[in-house]
Amino acid sequence: MMDHKNVKQMVFLAVMTSSAIIIHFIESLFPLPFALPGVKLGLSNTVSLIVLYIYGPVPAFSILIIRVLLSSFLYAGLSGVIFSLAGGLLSFSAAVLIWRIRDKGFSIVSASTAGGVFHNIGQILAAYAVLRTYSVFYYLPVLILSGTITGIVTGILARTLVPRLKNIFRPF
Repeated sequence: MMDHKNVKQMVFLAVMTSSAIIIHFIESLFPLPFALPGVKLGLSNTVSLIVLYIYGPVPAFSILIIRVLLSSFLYAGLSGVIFSLAGGLLSFSAAVLIWRIRDKGFSIVSASTAGGVFHNIGQILAAYAVLRTYSVFYYLPVLILSGTITGIVTGILARTLVPRLKNIFRPF
């Protein structure tokens, strides 16, 4: 039989997973006002970051995988899975590394920034694997800069939301 704390955590994770999928879809409807291919704010990644800082790596990883697979199959197809998974896994790994050393002064904004940069590196590596041309690496400086900026923005959002959500869905 499930106890109250497990039900509460399961509901929170279900809400966060569905929120990530909805945010991903809505974000795709409103591209950023400048025309740089592949650059977006990445608000759905904020959900995984929030869960990482409330419940830890395993639930956050579960949300990432479910969001990437469902969103990609619903809206982007196989290529979406390849690029989102490559970016998501590298981003998640970087964020978890920062999360593990958070007691040394690294904040959620640091984890988000590292995640934003490594998400774009993962996507460039996926593009190279698919296209087999080194020319994709010429775009890396643009994506590193955009990953840094968007990582800071989403990190600030996560830093604002984590304490509020932690009060509601306090881990047991």
